[in-house]
Amino acid sequence: MATFDVLTDSTSDLTPELRQEYSIDYFEMEFSTEEKTYQASLDWNDIGAHAFYETMRNDVKYRTAQVSVKTFTDKMRAHLSEGKDVIYIACSSALSSSVKTAYIVRDELRAEFPDRKVICIDSLISGMAQGMLAIECSKMRDQGKTVEECGEWLEDNKFFYNQCATTETLSYLKEAGRVTASSAFFGNLFAVKPIIISDSKGQNLAVKKVKGRKSSFTEIADHVSNYIVSPEKQTVWIGHADCFFDAEQLEMEIKSKIKGVNVKKYVIGPIVGVSVGPGTLICNYFGKSKTEQV
Repeated sequence: MATFDVLTDSTSDLTPELRQEYSIDYFEMEFSTEEKTYQASLDWNDIGAHAFYETMRNDVKYRTAQVSVKTFTDKMRAHLSEGKDVIYIACSSALSSSVKTAYIVRDELRAEFPDRKVICIDSLISGMAQGMLAIECSKMRDQGKTVEECGEWLEDNKFFYNQCATTETLSYLKEAGRVTASSAFFGNLFAVKPIIISDSKGQNLAVKKVKGRKSSFTEIADHVSNYIVSPEKQTVWIGHADCFFDAEQLEMEIKSKIKGVNVKKYVIGPIVGVSVGPGTLICNYFGKSKTEQV
């Protein structure tokens, strides 16, 4: 029997199948318009993925909210009440304050559950790369590793989980504070596409700009092929924001440069989706340390 439970949050983008296979739970964030608030369900319970991205294409503006104190408290208490320790793999603290709230809730629950352990990990990343950390943690748990051993492994290895992305438009990144208004205008006007990675501080960093959508696929594939480690032993995950056929093109580019690599695709979840916008592609993989890529 598992001695601890693995949890993450809505930014992990873990599909229902992956969460079931690896017994991973998650804390839901929220996103909202002026009129309505939605739970950021990775099962897309409140609104379907295509419908969500279509509303964004039709200029609906969303705001996102971190995991609430109540959500943290209720779910952590439920797991601890079952006699389990908990390890929470959180969205990057550079992008969300959820992990800071989790620290507070963890400390408050210690008096109620003095014999239980709660470990909160700042993953310094978001999206499926964050989910990949949760999957590896789950595998280690099932192999008999303790919650402390898994926590140490996560802290030692989180810098090797990488992302390389491009967006269809720079507008959403501008609104999220990722690029300046002038560079966003220039990029959209001249079809310049950014190549974005997650850096060692947990921030999203544009490392290059290329001309044209197809060129961005080639650039991402080149970047991944340069930095991936042991591709034959891992799955490269391509996330797409309602642009499945573009994801297929990117998959072909990656497979042409990295022979024998296993590639799977998924839909980018609502919290990450609000920040990057429809048409975004994100490639997640295990590779060289992020400190080597800037």
